Amino acid sequence: MSTTTLARSLEGAPGRRERRLSPETDVRIPEQSQPQRHPAPGPPRARRPQGGTGDMDGAAPGCGPAAALASALSHLHRRSSTTYKVLGAEVGVDPSYISRAVSGERIPSWPVTRKLALALETDPEEILPLWRAARGYNLAGTTDVQAALRGLRTAAAHPDVQTLAARTHLAADQITHALSGPGLPDWETTRAIVSALHGQHELIRPLWNAARAAALSPRAAASSTCTISAGAFG
Repeated sequence: MSTTTLARSLEGAPGRRERRLSPETDVRIPEQSQPQRHPAPGPPRARRPQGGTGDMDGAAPGCGPAAALASALSHLHRRSSTTYKVLGAEVGVDPSYISRAVSGERIPSWPVTRKLALALETDPEEILPLWRAARGYNLAGTTDVQAALRGLRTAAAHPDVQTLAARTHLAADQITHALSGPGLPDWETTRAIVSALHGQHELIRPLWNAARAAALSPRAAASSTCTISAGAFG
């Protein structure tokens, strides 16, 4: 190394040392891109509102109470030949909401279900047991057994009495009486009809037990007692 080159190197050394030690020196470390994770979507989760006044999404499986409600609404819709748009306007909801309720993608609130039943020209009392069962509520004391059986019949696309007689091996008049009353059918008859309509005995039995207990209560017995005086018979 020549004398001139050595002198220049020594002159620049303090500057290089100061730049190395300076806090303003901006040393950037290249960021490594993090891989993005995309977890597989899980099944839809049902929303169960308190009191049963809201909606439940993704709650209707292929079989069971929720599917029975959807089947009943679907049958009533096909029978009415009414469009979703007309039903939505009458019930006061969007047509897509009606479509999801009929297909079983959504369990509507009871006020909406009741309006929908009326718009489809059916008794809401027949749909109420299906709705309560779909929500997981106990049926006891909520309606009469005959209405629950008629609701199951609607969910099964309303088979005629002769078809039910063949399925249950019951007489036609027994089935008619069980569906329309008056009076409470015995449990064996009720169970046979529930089976023929693809219903669930464990859901109907509490309702039947409550109806039987009400029929055997002292108040019910007193109301059925003859009030005509003995003198009226001479």
